[in-house]
Amino acid sequence: VCQKIFNKCSEQCDLFVFYAEYIIAFNGYFTAKARSKFISSALKHSKILEWKIVPRDNPASDYPSDFEVVHIKELHKDGLLKLQDHPHIKRVTPQRKVFRTLKFTDSTDQPVPCNDTRWTQKWQSSRPLRRSSLSLGSGFWHATGRHSSRRLLRAIPRQVAQTLQADVLWQMGHTGAGVKVAVFDTGLSEKHPHFKNVKERTNWTNEKTLDDGLGHGTFVAGVIASMRECQGFAPDSELHIFRVFTNNQVSYTSWFLDAFNYAILKKIDVLNLSIGGPDFMDHPFVDKQALIASARRLPGVNMFEQGHGKLDLLKAFQILNSYKPQASLSPSYIDMTECPYMWPYCSQPIYYGGMPTIVNVTILNGMGVTGRIVDKPIWQPYIPQNGDNIDVAVSYSPVLWPWSGYLAVSISVAKKAASWEGIAQGHVMVTVASPSENESKAGSEITSTVKLPIKVKIIPTPPRSKRVLWDQYHNLRYPPGYFPRDNLRMKNDPLDWNGDHIHTNFRDMYQHLRSVGYFVEVLGAPLTCFDASQYGTLLMVDSEEEYFPEEIAKLRRDIDQGLSLIVFSDWYNTSVMRKVKFYDENTRQWWMPDTGGANIPALNDLVSVWGMAFSDGLYEGDFSMANHDSKLYWLKNVPILGLYQTPSDGGGRIALYGDSNCIDDSHRQKDCFWLLDALLHYTSFGVMPTSLSHSDNRVQPPTGLDHPLPERLEGNHLYRYSKVLEAHLGDPKPRPLPACPHLSWAKPHPLNDTAPSNLWKHQKLLSIDLDKVVLPNFRPNRPQVRPLSPGESGAWDIPGGIMPGRYNQDVGQTIPVFAFLGAMVVLAFFVVQITKSKNKPKRRKPRVKRPLFLQQPHSAKSPSV
Repeated sequence: VCQKIFNKCSEQCDLFVFYAEYIIAFNGYFTAKARSKFISSALKHSKILEWKIVPRDNPASDYPSDFEVVHIKELHKDGLLKLQDHPHIKRVTPQRKVFRTLKFTDSTDQPVPCNDTRWTQKWQSSRPLRRSSLSLGSGFWHATGRHSSRRLLRAIPRQVAQTLQADVLWQMGHTGAGVKVAVFDTGLSEKHPHFKNVKERTNWTNEKTLDDGLGHGTFVAGVIASMRECQGFAPDSELHIFRVFTNNQVSYTSWFLDAFNYAILKKIDVLNLSIGGPDFMDHPFVDKQALIASARRLPGVNMFEQGHGKLDLLKAFQILNSYKPQASLSPSYIDMTECPYMWPYCSQPIYYGGMPTIVNVTILNGMGVTGRIVDKPIWQPYIPQNGDNIDVAVSYSPVLWPWSGYLAVSISVAKKAASWEGIAQGHVMVTVASPSENESKAGSEITSTVKLPIKVKIIPTPPRSKRVLWDQYHNLRYPPGYFPRDNLRMKNDPLDWNGDHIHTNFRDMYQHLRSVGYFVEVLGAPLTCFDASQYGTLLMVDSEEEYFPEEIAKLRRDIDQGLSLIVFSDWYNTSVMRKVKFYDENTRQWWMPDTGGANIPALNDLVSVWGMAFSDGLYEGDFSMANHDSKLYWLKNVPILGLYQTPSDGGGRIALYGDSNCIDDSHRQKDCFWLLDALLHYTSFGVMPTSLSHSDNRVQPPTGLDHPLPERLEGNHLYRYSKVLEAHLGDPKPRPLPACPHLSWAKPHPLNDTAPSNLWKHQKLLSIDLDKVVLPNFRPNRPQVRPLSPGESGAWDIPGGIMPGRYNQDVGQTIPVFAFLGAMVVLAFFVVQITKSKNKPKRRKPRVKRPLFLQQPHSAKSPSV
């Protein structure tokens, strides 16, 4: 158990329908004999002739159940309807197979026992850290062995539970005693030395063993209730081990259902199910509210990387002790001036005419599993903070179920602030109502009102030449379709899953453009939905989607009227596409790419009106242009970059480039941001950069007569994932052009209030004040836990008096005591010395005899060299 924490483990779960078997759910719990009679009665006059009940040999088979698994050789629609029409049958669903894939990154260091006196593992990160980490080993800020010249004498916490201060809760008596915890995983060995309180082990799989042949179930159980050297968070809890996964990580829906029914019979308090995916079907949101509100923010990391920060068990305990059912928001505020936590929202100010900034907020409803939004969310701008300079539109889920809903906030700049610069603030107020759980108030509701503060920076609208529009609408990714990687050399990363967005795998490019003064906006709608007169350049990178005919026609008009276009394409070759197909063991199907690295036939349709096209030739190598890059080898007469100036007065310019890897963070070996700068300088200002105009490699474009255009792969299934195509007899056809998104701006309700300067510190759960809520005095005169302030280090602060045994070191309060005692000792020393100096004349006579006395031992010694 102890050594598992040195490995990084992630998991992925896939569901596959097992069509030969069906789960028949009943509207109550019945015996096996009664369930069989119901099924026989339902299928008596149906067309299903061959069927049988699948035997289930597990501990739940002796008890009544609410479902049955039936094997049907050939299912008819009539038979399905007959089953569903039976008065005791609730539903019929296919049996599903769950396949969990565990991914481990093994440490290169040798595992060290948990009871070793000192850890020697060195923690490494992909980026330099400016804070202490929660990682184990010498990654702790206070770990011994950091300095070879000295050793810290006090004991160092080495375990996760103690590092998160769970032992403080243990001393209060919260050790998990009397709590029944069920672990649905791969089992547990009977005589494992780290577990003393395993009440029951049951097997629900088709393997005849209760032991854990993989290790995942042992690790999960260890986090909960392991003992001895590596204690879990609840060491005294009762473990009920449910083996629902085989050693091959395979499970079935029926196994889980039987195990769930058995857990209900055993009155299990907590059930841990490690299969990944959403956990919204349980009751987690009160706990999540406490964990979110008590988390400690990590410095230097944005919210999409760290969430709400680092777990703080003690603060969470404080909140739960004084918690009042309420609604809360995640994130609890929107501050587009706070970097780096609010990145990417803080990376670019907003201005009039720009694409609205959309922020998705989760509503957590701790009052009940169901709830609703009362009336509509209200937008209240702060007049003293210029809140009337922004427009806000809100879309939301009217019904909150289960336990949560969404709040999508769109923020734009009002027309009157087109030339204004400054900070604008306000808040959106939402009222949530849920049915009361009090039996004496049946039919009544309890309500909770939350506020979402908003703070943005506004600047005057930038010139058209500095505004770049990124086309996101025509980018597709895996999942669900098979869109292959852009770099064919990266065989260990076969799928294009990064999203091709300026905030994901094109982040470095985006930050570079911002650093040189460009303003980048994202278009998430068809090309018919933006005002081309506002932008200097439309940037299309690695597009896999098709184009509506209306988009092609509008883009031609836009470029004739001054819009410029830059296309970074990628490889496309039907022969290569057939070679990169692979057989997927999970779905047991051959996966064929629906397009190449980019959809070249679609791009050729887009630029064909100017007589341009991309070919399907694949070439590898570096090129030399001006003082950038160096060649590996040369290919003659292979154009890789094309520039074009439209002939119309005031017309735009077009730049085509055949590779996007040099601006993509995923597998980039050397960036070509200099080329992007040169192309933007050409498209935005009409000036040919010297790096392009002085190139010796300029050639005339080919005529195209000897170069047939690439064709779409025959039999591809792009229409399944496309927003443009729809299935049709023969070749897929374009869908009707969707309407452009239209925002309904909320009516402002101005407030003459002053907004807080720090929105983060101002946010607290209702009725919870962490500065006033104290821990119970489980030991006399025990000082309080001091939480870290936002500016302090990310390492855990361990105040004095709260740690048992070896952790009982008073860091903050014993230092003055020791300083006072030290001062007293020094003062006493000087008093003694002064007293001695005053008595020196009286002691002259003994001092004369003292050297003679000391000479005697020396005279007896043998001389030595």
